[in-house]
Formats: sequence, C-alpha cells, structure tokens
Amino acid sequence: MGLLAAIASAQVEIDVPIRFTGDEDQRSVDGIGAPIADSVVVNVDVMSSGIVHWADPSTAADTLVLSVQPPITEATVGLLIRFLPTSANSDRVWISCSDQGPYELLRHDGLPIPPGELPNGEVAEVLFTGTHWVHLNGSRATCPSGSIAMNARTCMDIQPRTGLLFYDAVDHCTERGGKLCTWDEYAVGCTVIGAQLTGMFSEWEWIDDCSNHTHTADQAGRVDCQSQRTLSTITMTPANARCCYHPR
Repeated sequence: MGLLAAIASAQVEIDVPIRFTGDEDQRSVDGIGAPIADSVVVNVDVMSSGIVHWADPSTAADTLVLSVQPPITEATVGLLIRFLPTSANSDRVWISCSDQGPYELLRHDGLPIPPGELPNGEVAEVLFTGTHWVHLNGSRATCPSGSIAMNARTCMDIQPRTGLLFYDAVDHCTERGGKLCTWDEYAVGCTVIGAQLTGMFSEWEWIDDCSNHTHTADQAGRVDCQSQRTLSTITMTPANARCCYHPR
C-alpha cells in the first residue's frame, strides 16, 4: 500500500480556500502539476515560461552558471533570463541553469556569439529553446567569428576554406549562417579590405553568381580582384570557399 501511494498521482479539485498554519519557512505545497483550467492554481515552473527572470551569474571555465531569483526547479522552453555579466566573454559561451546543461549560447542566426558580445556591466537577455540559449539583445552589426565587415551590411571571411567542391562550398557557408559571396561582394571585399584577408589569389574561389550554361558555377580571384571564370560543377575540381554574411 505504501509503494502504491508513493508512485500514484491524481488531479485534485479543492473548492475552498487554502490557509497555511505552519511556520512561515515551511509553508509550501510540493508536487503541484501544470494547471488544466484557467481558474486553477499556477505553480512557479509554469509561471517561469515567457516571463523575464533576473539571475546572478558565476563563471566556471567557459560556462556561465545562472542562479535565478526567485529559484525555479527546471529550465523550460521559453524561459527568459536577464543577468549582468561580470566580465566580457573571450570565446564561445555555455550556460547552465537549474542544474541543467550546459547549453551553448548562440546568436539569432544559430552561430556562436563572438568574443566581447557579453560586455561587462551591460544587461544581457537570453532565451532557452530546449537545445540551446539565444542571445536576444546582441549587437545586430557584429560579424561572425573569423570574419570582418566590408561595409555596414556585409561581413566576409578572413580566411577561406580550402579544397571544396562547389556544392560542398555552398553547404559550408550555409552551416555557418552565411552564403557564398556574390561577384559584387567579392569584388568589393577584395578591393576594400583585401589587405586584411588571407589566402587571396592563392587559388580560385567559388562565388554565388549566374552562369550561361547548365551545371556550371563561377569562380573569382585567382590572379587579382577582377579575375573570374566559369567551371563545370560536374568536373570534380575543388577550389576555395570564402563566405559572406548579412548580420541582422
């Protein structure tokens, strides 16, 4: 009988007010489930979803441990937390909350936040998705790690990825939250910030541009900023891939 009582659960309706009479520090009801009607009691875990909570951060290696006030027992999908970083991040960041995680903190586009994206003394707001945290109030103009701005709207990889076939190059940039540079993006980047880029003119680079023939793709940059040619994508000829990004 004792075992059955320990594992049993039920929905109980109480139609009279509840009044606690014990010591203040011990007045609580444990094990309340999610409400099934709009007139029933709501527990702290249910209330935590979609409401911004304040947390005190502490650091353990590359992980931020967030202590939420008032405490919650579980980080659920939709949990919003604000906190005040005590030092700027120098690399990628993971977050642990309510003994869950660590889960990585990412930008809106799914890329890791860049160094310095959590400045010391500036309030950060993060959202839990169940698989990672999203930095909601990050800089919209921040270029992904490993890239620099060529203008106010576009960032370009400093160093290309070498030895990729065309479709692998497309996938490579997509996975990084970018795309192959268009011809005009490549030309501007090569001309304006070329001195800050590495691997220039060491090999042809795939670009996102139109070709006049089926199964062909364009390349640029083998000799100078104006170099361009068309190559069959069926021919197994690898080239470099330098991605461009449009930060939001």
